[in-house]
Amino acid sequence: MAATPTPALVTLGETMALFTSERVGPLRHATTMRVGVAGAESNVAIGVRRLDHPAAWMGRVGADELGHLVLGRLRAERVDVDAAVLDPDAPTGLMVKEHRTAGLARVVYYRRGSAGSRLEPGDLDEARIRAARVLHLTGITPALSATARAAVHAAAETARAAGVPVSLDVNYRAALWSPERAAAELRDLARGCELLFA
Repeated sequence: MAATPTPALVTLGETMALFTSERVGPLRHATTMRVGVAGAESNVAIGVRRLDHPAAWMGRVGADELGHLVLGRLRAERVDVDAAVLDPDAPTGLMVKEHRTAGLARVVYYRRGSAGSRLEPGDLDEARIRAARVLHLTGITPALSATARAAVHAAAETARAAGVPVSLDVNYRAALWSPERAAAELRDLARGCELLFA
């Protein structure tokens, strides 16, 4: 079996199952849904793979059908998910998208207590981080929980100690935390980053 190529990019965060209504109008009138996956960090990993560079995603999903959906879709995009954790005690997060009108979509998240929110420093594959050409983080993951925030900081510290550049996409989500809490946390993360998307 061939060795996994050294990732050009390693990222971590929550990837959720995505259900999107296929017709315009309130969700209560929908009869069919399109099933996919969504997550800012895994989207970046997919983009890097489509540019034909190796990429790895780390995170937690539930040991449920939606968790297997997430991992299967990322594998189909040739993203390395070997370091992902299957959590038997928490569900995979869910994102539901409805098209209220032809030009207006509304998104609802079901992520409180999700497997992704239980990400912790012990879930990190530090060898993958040290081998990467860049570690990519977002401002979403540290907003999910105290353990997820600790995982983000542990990943950044591991990367910096190994001389791996750190990339941060601020990606502020008002539904997850207040501007004051986000500002303090993201300023702290940004100080140690070489690349900042804001």
